[in-house]
Amino acid sequence: MSGTYSASEYKFQEAVLTIPERGIELDISATIMELILYESVNTPYITGRMVCTDTDYVFERLKFDGTERIKIDIASDYDTVLTKSFFITRTIGKTKVDENTYAYNFYIAEDIFFLDVLKSVSRAYKGTPDEIIKNVLSNEFGRDLKLLGKAPYQSAFNYVSPYISPLAIVDTIRRRAYDVNGFPYFVYASLKEEEIRMKSLSEMIENEPLNKTSFVFSGAQNFKNNPEQQLINVETFEEAGVNDTIELLMKGAVQNQYNVLNLSTNKRNKQNRFNITEALDVGPNKSIFKKDFMIQDKGLNDFDPNVVYKVVNHTTMDELGYHDEKDIEQHLNKVKSTALVAALSKKKITAGITGIFNFHSNAVFIGEQVNLTLPQFESETKDTVTSGSYVVLETKHMFSQNKYDMYMTCSRLTQSADETVAIGPNT
Repeated sequence: MSGTYSASEYKFQEAVLTIPERGIELDISATIMELILYESVNTPYITGRMVCTDTDYVFERLKFDGTERIKIDIASDYDTVLTKSFFITRTIGKTKVDENTYAYNFYIAEDIFFLDVLKSVSRAYKGTPDEIIKNVLSNEFGRDLKLLGKAPYQSAFNYVSPYISPLAIVDTIRRRAYDVNGFPYFVYASLKEEEIRMKSLSEMIENEPLNKTSFVFSGAQNFKNNPEQQLINVETFEEAGVNDTIELLMKGAVQNQYNVLNLSTNKRNKQNRFNITEALDVGPNKSIFKKDFMIQDKGLNDFDPNVVYKVVNHTTMDELGYHDEKDIEQHLNKVKSTALVAALSKKKITAGITGIFNFHSNAVFIGEQVNLTLPQFESETKDTVTSGSYVVLETKHMFSQNKYDMYMTCSRLTQSADETVAIGPNT
């Protein structure tokens, strides 16, 4: 079953299946019909699906049980190689192709996914959010944390994990992390690195887009045999955002009231109201909601759809707990962070481009901005509202039928046509 599958845009140089417990090591690269890999800013490991053909009943005899390991080397025509290791955790399905051939559909994931299922941790941690996350990733998975840009704003605090999985700890601490403006952090994996990334949303949208020349969606361009244009061509495009103002209001992505009372000091926070326009200063008529919308003679800013009351009992500045803040006014950042995450679902699109850029660029697309030029409805004219810079939240890498396609699910927090989104005045 060994061999190399050659293609115009990629080849599976090697795909070594190992079952150490049974002394099995087998190159199945020649059997792979399709490979799909997923990245997400919400997930600190890579997942995927793999479709393989079996003409010799080898897979049938192996009797997969979801603990098999595979290391895949994907090469381009320019000697660029992408290498990743996975567990084959599930056989999704088996289809009979002809009398002698079956097609197997496997689910694959990095070892972090498998180890996280096995472990429950009860441990005391102390440090800033990035220090605690770094500690968990190193001790439980042997992975390093790569903090990109500014560190979280919080002071060191204490946290005791109540027998939960390591990644549940990471996500609990991540949700507590925010920068000086209240922008949230994401902890995620990339195809090109073994380290796990940690980056704030503000860092993502303050950085310049990866591509100075915009990716362009054009129906006419799709049919032109021009290699240079094909490289920047957006082959598929669809809107994926919810465009649901009611949902955004319920999730706190518009207007919030966050009230905190410290029982020890009898102090209340004075800054208890937050509107998303205070975090994203982009000028009039460019917010994620309609400022001129009126109901019962009031605008959305005049209502309080999301009101929260919290009681804390913080007695000392030296020993902070998970919920504590040195400054009671900083509690408002918790609702800011939640609101900004919810706002990402408003203006989302999925754009498909050639994956060649991912092979030959050192840049990591996930968690970065890209420039997209999109047309107006039933027109080749640029849409100045939807065109601009987007943050890449998810990527789908598809290797199939001699072609490598990359699908980016992206979001923008405003309708600004500027290259980058302007951050509020506290930066």
